[in-house]
Amino acid sequence: MSDIDPTTSSDQRVLGFVEGTPPVGDRKIPREEDSVMVWPHLLVRHAVVALAVIVFVLLLALFFNAPLREMANPTVTPNPEKAPWYFAALQELLFRFHPLVAGVLVPGAIIVGLVALPFIDRNPDTRQRNRKVAVATFTIFMVVWILLTVIGFAFRGPNWGWVWPWLEWYGEL
Repeated sequence: MSDIDPTTSSDQRVLGFVEGTPPVGDRKIPREEDSVMVWPHLLVRHAVVALAVIVFVLLLALFFNAPLREMANPTVTPNPEKAPWYFAALQELLFRFHPLVAGVLVPGAIIVGLVALPFIDRNPDTRQRNRKVAVATFTIFMVVWILLTVIGFAFRGPNWGWVWPWLEWYGEL
């Protein structure tokens, strides 16, 4: 590396600052001195991040206890039988509506709506403050889904009745 100031240089690459000259015209013809080798530049950085993630997960496992439950007994069903938290909103919909509506039509409409959202909101601006339709639609969807998840996970007790979680807790910890 030379004495190039990295804050003012325009020779930035994905892996860092590399000596070279800025491109002229629309197209840059790569030269040998502009290349960055995968080894050691990229692989060493990936290895360091992977080791940091492994150490972080190991420390979580050491400091937080996550015991297993008893063996499964098919003759005893817990009351309430709840889906995992990530399916709690869908289970709450199944409690409220017919299974065809809650299990097929509503999730299908959500997926089709989110896929169609870029075609509905045709605003070419990419700034969030100018994408009112897309932001409002996605925010409403997320608020409703999070609300259904919290209700299904924390506010449902025996026989799927309403309970206050601060009085009796039926969620999994």
